[in-house]
This record gives sequence, structure tokens and C-alpha cells, in this order.
Amino acid sequence: MLQRVQSSLGLKFGLAVGLYLLLFSAIVSMALFYYLRSQAIRDAADKTEIIMTQTHSLGDYVRDTLRPTMADILRRNKSQEDFIIEAMSTTHISHEVMRRFNAELPDYSFKRSSPVPLNPRNRSDAFHERMRLFFEEHREMSSWRGIESVGGKEILVFARPVVSDQSCLWCHGSEKNVPKSLRERFGAEARYGWLPNAVVGVESVSIPLDVAFAKAQRIATDTFLFGFFVLFILFLGLSLTFRHLVAKPLDTLSARFRNIASGAEPLTGSSEAERSDEIGELNNSFNLLARHLLEAEEKLRKTAELEKQLMHTEKLAALGQLSAGVAHEINNPLGGIKLCFNNLQSTQMDPKTREEHIMVVNDGLDRIQTIVRQLLDYAKNAPLSIQPVSLNEIVEKVLQLADYTLENRGIVLRTDLDAGLPPVAIDANKMEQVLLNLIINAVQAIEGTGTIHVRTYRDDHVCVVAISDSGPGIPHEIVDRIFDPFFTTKEVGEGTGLGLTVSKAIVEQHGGTLSVDTAPGGTTFSVRIPEVS
Repeated sequence: MLQRVQSSLGLKFGLAVGLYLLLFSAIVSMALFYYLRSQAIRDAADKTEIIMTQTHSLGDYVRDTLRPTMADILRRNKSQEDFIIEAMSTTHISHEVMRRFNAELPDYSFKRSSPVPLNPRNRSDAFHERMRLFFEEHREMSSWRGIESVGGKEILVFARPVVSDQSCLWCHGSEKNVPKSLRERFGAEARYGWLPNAVVGVESVSIPLDVAFAKAQRIATDTFLFGFFVLFILFLGLSLTFRHLVAKPLDTLSARFRNIASGAEPLTGSSEAERSDEIGELNNSFNLLARHLLEAEEKLRKTAELEKQLMHTEKLAALGQLSAGVAHEINNPLGGIKLCFNNLQSTQMDPKTREEHIMVVNDGLDRIQTIVRQLLDYAKNAPLSIQPVSLNEIVEKVLQLADYTLENRGIVLRTDLDAGLPPVAIDANKMEQVLLNLIINAVQAIEGTGTIHVRTYRDDHVCVVAISDSGPGIPHEIVDRIFDPFFTTKEVGEGTGLGLTVSKAIVEQHGGTLSVDTAPGGTTFSVRIPEVS
């Protein structure tokens, strides 16, 4: 069992350390992944803002400087061209710049769109129209940044509203005011009708995040695997250290426990602690425990021997109390035997009378033999022998031994034995000693003549023998001490003060109880023994 506990301790330690290390590695890797992920988002956001700022600045330059300058040049030169889109259109120039930008960085995307565009290619898709409506509802917001999922890929989008001003209406306002070259270029698919200070579109910069996220995940995975390898090496080192510092000393101590429990090693053996830590202290404590167990074992052995001697002494004392009755029981049949024997020797008698005399002799000898056998059975100091027996039979046998004592004292015996009493598992000889001692105590408690009532009955799977006397009762101030060793109220020579102590010990050895109920006018001792299950 100790080895199983030890193995369980090592297994639990290994599993706990391994789990903690694995959890630590996983947490670090997850934290690194989310850090790299957030860093990738921040980097992408910074880049989109730079690109958006660049394109916005370019648009402002075209609108505020380049377009008016080109328009003035066209008017002064009386050119047939009224609008040069490559030099005057903010949207066209922004798209062309980003097209060249994408040649170097294809992942970046710029889009300037409107639900009513001049160029049909710049018509808003569902996302950009949703963003235009958002900015139209939240005019206080100058930009929006977020992550969108497009085609199963996550894309960071930075968007700004396109708010029309008076200069925009030259090309996007009323169709009749739009330069002729633009109407001819885009034809019937062109859309007009912008109003001043309206959210007419959205310009956005998009950067895909899947590559950055995949890189972050790859770094986190590599970190987890490397960290797990390092922690596994650390785990092996901790396991070996635990084995050397804890498990091995505990194995040695467990082996001593098992050897002592099996008897292969005496309690007198001890091992010197070679360490000054907790394991060494545990070993010292075990040696101290072994010494205490050895002392306790010796005390128990001496106590058991003393109890055995006390029981035998009390038994002999009870025999002494019965000696007068036993002598009378043996003397009476001996007198009859002697008379019959003398008659057989000196008197001529017919065969029938002779046969009657011989029967009297045999009956007397049988009576003596029975009394002597009962006394020998009672007096022998045999080890405890538990067998299912009838309490009623034991009571009747004890009453036979005490019959003359009761009769000689003029004490009336009343019995009330339950014929349906089940058997109990007891040592019959020991229980006879208990009941005989209680009856002798009852006899001695009665002053002059009186009555002893012996009753057996069943009480909730417990068999009870109750012995009551009509004596004066036990004084209240000493009733709690009557089971103490050597406590007695009898005259010197009438008792040892051990009878009730020994009787209580015997009853408790059988898993039962011995109790007393006393009052002026009588005392009842009850022996309660569990019935055989």
C-alpha cells in the first residue's frame, strides 16, 4: 500500500509539473501570438494611415493647386480641351499613383468610390456604400478603421469620407455644366448630381492581414515547440531531482514500514538520518515512532498478562466464595454413598434392595463427578474461545453452582428466561465467570433474606441477562466508581475489588456492555451481548 501511495505521489508530482510546464509554454505562446497579431494590426494601421495621408495630400494638391492652374492655362491658350483628366481629376490621379505603387507593393489597395461616379469603374460596392452611409450618419467622424473578412481573408481597412465642395461640382454637379470632354469620355454611364457639402463617396486603403497573422502564428508555434523542448529538459531534471531528494528516501522509509508490519524487521531497529532537511526530520520522527510503538507493545503485553492474572485471581476468589456450597454439595452424596456401602457390606439383602443401593451409589458418584467437572471447567485458565452458545444454558449452569449458597442464605431465586433467545458468539467459560461474580455480588448485597431475580430477554438484536437483587442499593456518590480496579465496599477478606472490573473487561471483549441501574431497594446489573448475525 505504501508503495502504491509512493508511486501515486511520484506520478502526481510528474503530472502536475508537466501540466504546469505545458500550460506555461502554451500561455507564453498564446500571449506572443496575440502580441504579434496586435503589433501586425498596429503596423498595418500605421501604413494605411500614411498611404491615406499621402493620397489625401495629393488630392488636396490637385484640387487646390494643379486643377486651377491647368484650367487657367487652358483658358489663356484658348485650348479646345476644356478638362484634362490626367492632370485635373483628383480620383484619376490618386488611382494612377496607387497603380504604380501597387507594382512595388501589390498587397496594398486604394479605392475612391461613389454611388454616383463620373467613371463607372468607381461605382461603390456594398461595403463602400455601407461606409458612406455610416459617415453620412456620423458626420463628426473623419475616418474609420477596422478588420473585414473578404473571401475568407482578414483585411485591415482605413476609410475616409469624400465630402463634396464647390470645386467638385464642376465635374460632378449638373450634367449641363460638366466639361464636354468628360461627357464624351464617359458617355451615358456617367452619373451626376452631387450637392455641396454632402458625403458623396468613400476613399479607402486596404492591407491584407493573413500573411502577417500567419507569420505571427508560425513564430508562436515555433516558440511553443522550442519552449516545450526546453521545459521538457527542465522537467526531466526536476523529476530526477525529486527522485533523488524525495522519492528514494521515501521508498527506503516505506520499505522499513513494510518490513516492520510483516515482522521481517524488529521495532528495535533504527536508521540514522543522513540529512538535516524535512526528509531527515521525517526519518527521525519515524525512529521516534518506532521506539514509542515498541514501548507501547511492551506495555500492552504486560497489561494483557496482568489482566489475565487478575481474571484468574478473581475467578479463584469466586471459587472461594462457593467453597462452602461446593463442600456441602459433595458431602451430601458422599454420606449417602458411605451409608449404602456399609449396608452392602454388613447387611444381607435381597437382590432388589441391593440393586437400589448400588443405584444410589452410582447417582451420588455421578453428582460428585458433575460438580467437580463444573468446577474444573470454571477454574481452568483457557484462552478466549468464541462460539455460538445459548445464554440460557450458561445462566442455568451458573445457577447450579450457586444453588447451595442461595439456599444457605435463605435467598429466593426467581428466573425468567426467554425461551426464544437467539444464540450469541461468546466464550462460555468467561461468561460463566461474569455471571457467577454478579450473582455472588447480589448475594452479598442482600442483608438477611431477600430475592434475586435472573432474567433473559432480547432487545433490538441484543441478548440481555439482567440480575436484580433486593438489597439496599448502591449509594449515589459511589455508583460511578464501582467498576474502578480495587474499589470495594465489602469487609476485608470478602472481596478483592476486581470482580466488576474484570467482569466489565470480559463483556467488552465480546463487544458487549455491562451496566448498572440502582435505587434504594435494589440493584440490577445488565449484561448486553449482540446476537449472532
